[in-house]
Amino acid sequence: MFVQLESYFDPTEVEWLRFSEDPIPNLRKLYADYSSGYFKVPSVGAGTANTEFEVLTGMNMRFFGPGEYPYKTYVKTTPLESAASALSSLGYGAEALHNNGGNFYSRAKVYNNMGFDHYTSKEFMNILKTTPKGWATDDILVPNIMESLDTTDGTDFVCTISVQGHGDYPTEPTLENPEINVTGVEDEGKRNAWEYYVNQLHEMDQFVKELTDRLSELDERVVLVMYGDHLPTMDLKVEDMKNRYLFQTKYVMWSNFDMKKKDKNIAAYQMAAEVFNRLGIHEGTVFNYHQTRKGSRNYQLDLQALQYDILYGKQYVYGGENPFEATKMQLGIYPATLERLESIGNGSYYVYGTNFTAASRLEINKELQETQYISPTQLLVQNVELADGDQVSVATQS
Repeated sequence: MFVQLESYFDPTEVEWLRFSEDPIPNLRKLYADYSSGYFKVPSVGAGTANTEFEVLTGMNMRFFGPGEYPYKTYVKTTPLESAASALSSLGYGAEALHNNGGNFYSRAKVYNNMGFDHYTSKEFMNILKTTPKGWATDDILVPNIMESLDTTDGTDFVCTISVQGHGDYPTEPTLENPEINVTGVEDEGKRNAWEYYVNQLHEMDQFVKELTDRLSELDERVVLVMYGDHLPTMDLKVEDMKNRYLFQTKYVMWSNFDMKKKDKNIAAYQMAAEVFNRLGIHEGTVFNYHQTRKGSRNYQLDLQALQYDILYGKQYVYGGENPFEATKMQLGIYPATLERLESIGNGSYYVYGTNFTAASRLEINKELQETQYISPTQLLVQNVELADGDQVSVATQS
């Protein structure tokens, strides 16, 4: 299981920041008890999808054009080998989750081309709590992750992309009673932004505790890798950082069984190969390359040649033809079902069914209607006209 934490890093890495208490006590304990280290990422302040791409494919963004997002170019239209397809070949179910819009960075198409079986975005989550900036809080991911583990009777690969820590961060006072107070910043606007961000980190840290507690209860073995995708948009400079480097966050490799603690610094494109290797998994062309060639002579040059062959060359590594196909990925774990309509007069109807969310809409003759969400089993539509023979269904609006 991979959990990518939006804009997460250890804020105590900033030379001059001070806190009323440790913002990330749960992750701090995990760093001490489990394999962890710095996590080299391809961007600063933005570029979530490129860190995600490196983790899922093993490919190095250094060998793409400046400013390119493969999610918006190659993988949007072409099936590509990934951690999902590699593990699927071993019988794993492959699940993706993101508590933001399903089409953000074209993920609905990208995950289909990467071999995922299901994709649960915010449209399929009953999100009741958001940050003051309108992003879903990460606690909603816990029940949805647990549901995703029930999609198969066997083993699962789960990739989760969080959103709570997303910028930008308000320079005006936003939090009434912040749990963490921040000092060390002279500019009041910047201090407000840091305090807002750090308190979002604090809640993300609580999400991590809730998730690991739930996973600890399972009677199957779990390996959970959590990492930040990039530093936050705070105009940080090299001299602000204790490690004097901007292109890295932190990771931790948690498990509910004994795994030897091995602390090392890892690049995003090497992470999946590292985890697979520790579990005795050697599937996936690029992942196997990292496992056998990392640290060897011409490692990066040959990785560049391998990536070019797979993406733009003649695909010699596959015998001259791309063997991967898009999956018939299902959006959401449990699709919404319509059971009945109940007229309450004046063109208004209660809609009854199952698995409704705030994104559920009544559809009449393939036209979406304004719909009010009431509960997972009830919706309300008003000012509609129904006639014999109309086709009625419930759809999810992204």
